[in-house]
Amino acid sequence: MKDKKPLVSIMIPNRNHSMFLSDCIESALNQTYDNIEIIILDNCSDDNSVEVAAKYINRGVRLCKNPENIMNNSYNILSLMAEGKYITLLCADDIIRPAFIEKSVSIMEKHQDVGYVHCERDYIDENNNITELDPFYNCSFIAPGESAAPIYLLTDVAQPAQCLMRRDTFLSVLGYETEFNHCNADRELWFRLSLVSNYAYLQEKLACIRIHNARETILAFKNLFHTLSLYAGIYSQGEYSRLYGFENVYKRLPDAYNKLATESLKIAMHFVKENKPDLAKKYILFAEIADEHICAHEQYHKTANALKDCNKNTKAFSDNERHVFTGHTRRYAPPEGFQKI
Repeated sequence: MKDKKPLVSIMIPNRNHSMFLSDCIESALNQTYDNIEIIILDNCSDDNSVEVAAKYINRGVRLCKNPENIMNNSYNILSLMAEGKYITLLCADDIIRPAFIEKSVSIMEKHQDVGYVHCERDYIDENNNITELDPFYNCSFIAPGESAAPIYLLTDVAQPAQCLMRRDTFLSVLGYETEFNHCNADRELWFRLSLVSNYAYLQEKLACIRIHNARETILAFKNLFHTLSLYAGIYSQGEYSRLYGFENVYKRLPDAYNKLATESLKIAMHFVKENKPDLAKKYILFAEIADEHICAHEQYHKTANALKDCNKNTKAFSDNERHVFTGHTRRYAPPEGFQKI
């Protein structure tokens, strides 16, 4: 019976994504799990987002609107509005597939020590074309959270729509840190969740992350903010790990800074191809700051030489970003102490 199932809150923050909002809401309504609440918090949109969302009120969707743009602070306000035992943050341009909630809840109901479940994703563009991505790990599993924590130093493993959290665990780590690390609030949150609970990974692709030119992360690439916040996040996670004795995290700091420097060179190369040498130069300089040894790497010299011969290229940055990820072969081994599911 519906009333015997724990309530799940699907929280949808939105600002100016009216063109994608219906697809997002429909994906939440079409879940195979039937005890859900859907809460939309519009962040003072300038488009017709509120009108789009209002069409779903008669289907049980709750709609609220901020009187001003409070950016990612909407995340924590949504969590205060949510009443579910489990919560998920579904960005208004993303979608979740029908079995996401049901399969994630099933794991956490069976394993009370699991604080959050992470499913796999594909990319979807503004025309609903799917780009398939390689799964991050090579199997589904449950692992000690502390053994999973170092991954958040090293890579962008997932987006908010791929995660269902136990609300009590979320509250125990004080929710999203949106003032310090605006662009990477989800990655920073998952790090803290890993330090207080176990982690479950589902290799099944149960979410689609929208890649388009209006996406906040892509815009942040163009002013270096995203990369700077990643650097700050690595530093703060390293200091936190030193303070509380999580050696398996802070011993990976050199790897994390090297990875960030390498990714910065890739972004620089994309801006070279777009004939934006000023931006490319900034990312090359940032790579030198992130890892003082990066200048000895072949990729550094290749990128620096390409900058000298910068030629016009009209490819859209969204295509370039997609290429960065689709070129990766992942399927890594699970963290230490995992139990296959």
